[in-house]
Formats: sequence, structure tokens, C-alpha cells
Amino acid sequence: MSLGQRMQTILQEQKIKQVEFARELGISANYVNLIVKGKKGTISAPLAKLIEESYGYSAQWVLTGSGEKFSAAALTAEKAEILKKIQKMPDSEVRAVLAFVNTLDSINKERGD
Repeated sequence: MSLGQRMQTILQEQKIKQVEFARELGISANYVNLIVKGKKGTISAPLAKLIEESYGYSAQWVLTGSGEKFSAAALTAEKAEILKKIQKMPDSEVRAVLAFVNTLDSINKERGD
């Protein structure tokens, strides 16, 4: 499987467009397009690591196609999704989410969870 095919897999599985993927990684949409179309055959290790941290796909798999597809430390899909949504929220909404999470944490501590 080529790098372009691996990128297409990530985009399809995450149900995101190239433009959104590029924006979230801080790279140009044109760069993503070149990768997906097979016109760019390699990416940097730091970019692969960022993909791992953002989407859970092993940096080694992203770079080479070998090894496990998903990082052992990958977030669950639900956690990754909520983190992406939080990143897009204005600070006032993030504070509200944090207050909610802190309330849940307090309840769990009281119950001994």
C-alpha cells in the first residue's frame, strides 16, 4: 500500500475531507492532495507523529505501511472525536466543557471510581 493509499484510508475512515485534514495538521491542502494522488511519496517523521497523535494511526504505519496500523497508545474514536470538537470551540465553550468534566470527576471521586 502506497503512502497515498494510506492517506486515503485515513481520510475515509475518519470521514474527513483533505482540506479539514490539512487544516488540523497545519499543512496545506495542496500538500495533502499531492500525497493522496501519489505525487509525493514520502512525508517527514514529525508529520507522521502528528498524524499518530491526532488520529491514532501508528507513525511507522503512516511512513512505511509496516507494523500495526494503530498506535498502542491511540485514543478511542470517541475521545479523539471530542478532542477535535473541543479544539474548534471558542474559549467560553471550552470552559463550560471543563466545568462539566470537573463535575463528573468530582462525582466519580465521591463514589470511589
